[in-house]
Amino acid sequence: MKKVNLHIHTNYSDGTFSPKEVIEMANNFGLNVIAITDHDNLDGYREAIQYAKQYNIELIPAVEISASHQNREVHILAYNIDPNNKELNQLLNSIYDSRFLRAKKIVQKLAKLDIHLNFDEIQKKAGKNNYLGRPHISNALIKNGFCKDKFEAFEKYLGENCYAYIPKLAPDVKEVIEQIRKAGGVSVLAHPYSLRNDKYVYDIIDFGIDGLEVFYAKCNDALIYHYNEIALKNGLIRTGGSDFHGEGYDLRIFEKFSVPDYILDELKRGI
Repeated sequence: MKKVNLHIHTNYSDGTFSPKEVIEMANNFGLNVIAITDHDNLDGYREAIQYAKQYNIELIPAVEISASHQNREVHILAYNIDPNNKELNQLLNSIYDSRFLRAKKIVQKLAKLDIHLNFDEIQKKAGKNNYLGRPHISNALIKNGFCKDKFEAFEKYLGENCYAYIPKLAPDVKEVIEQIRKAGGVSVLAHPYSLRNDKYVYDIIDFGIDGLEVFYAKCNDALIYHYNEIALKNGLIRTGGSDFHGEGYDLRIFEKFSVPDYILDELKRGI
């Protein structure tokens, strides 16, 4: 039986470790098949290819794409895509550009609260691909003594309903699904529980999503059962992963977590 993890981040988005380090850890933890699913870019995947070959780990081409539905942020996982597809890469580049502008606007709004952060410094800390997101701004808030931890940063300043919150400028879910299909890939709704309302999940199913991320490491058994039933009843692919980002709890899950290897067959059938 293969050990499989299809949701992993590197420092090309909001992960801590380089692609080389991620592959080395995957090898040490006995993983056979993985997907590096960095947010809105394929650079980490491309860099990881040589290391995956070295350790005989099957590396599935994948990316986690930011999308929106009814003003809600939605993440769509794309698997088995052609990483050189021109239209897909144009979409990813446009999302990246909007992410940069969003981060700058958040820092500007914080300044109006007399919270002054060095945007250039945040950029330097934002990973190898200069991927900017709210977690990097929350780290700056903590470092400069404005918040004691990430929870406080999001609760007071960065969360939805907070003054400094800026909605992510992301393409519509339907557009993302269509682009994934054109790139020869399979579209999967990431961590569906995070939408907090199954109405949105069913909307996205109606848009033609290929699958649901059922086996998600941070879900309890009841949620896994719930989304497994929805997937089966709607003829959807089931995938799963640890959503690995870095140290501590994430690393412990990465070491132990694996999803049923039959999902690999489902992925292949979904193409």
